[in-house]
Amino acid sequence: MMLTKSWEFNAQLLDKLLKLCACVILFSMMTLTCIDVVGRYLFEHPVTGSVELTEILLGALIFSTMPLVTWRKEHISVDLTDSVIPQKVKNIRDVGFDLVVAISLFVIGFKVWELAGRAEMYGEMTEYLEIPTHYFIYFLAASCWLTAITSVVLAVTRIFNKEYSNQRD
Repeated sequence: MMLTKSWEFNAQLLDKLLKLCACVILFSMMTLTCIDVVGRYLFEHPVTGSVELTEILLGALIFSTMPLVTWRKEHISVDLTDSVIPQKVKNIRDVGFDLVVAISLFVIGFKVWELAGRAEMYGEMTEYLEIPTHYFIYFLAASCWLTAITSVVLAVTRIFNKEYSNQRD
């Protein structure tokens, strides 16, 4: 019982942290774009490397929200057969999908981690601002793993028919 309460508290904390991270990234992208547009058209001096920064921030936004989207069951899905399939079969199917997604993302996370190590070893940097790319690539790998763990937890919660207030099905 204590373990469950501790896990639920930490999961809620992580949920809030990821939402805050996504908000900060989105606000940064908005601010950067506004400053770049004003600088470009009013002062004829755009923000140097704004495209590069926007690309990095967009990737960070997408990967930082992957665990949230997974947890809230908001992935795109087609439910053509859901009306004719019994609920028990749908639950088994969904648990199976969650586990396949988890395994896939664990494997992808390890491959991306290897790419990050290679980028670090070669000293890869962005073209204009010369930002080391390996930090971002490590973040992508960690996000894949966090999403995989989220998918495993989602499978377990489906098995026990547990649903939380911040989930939708």
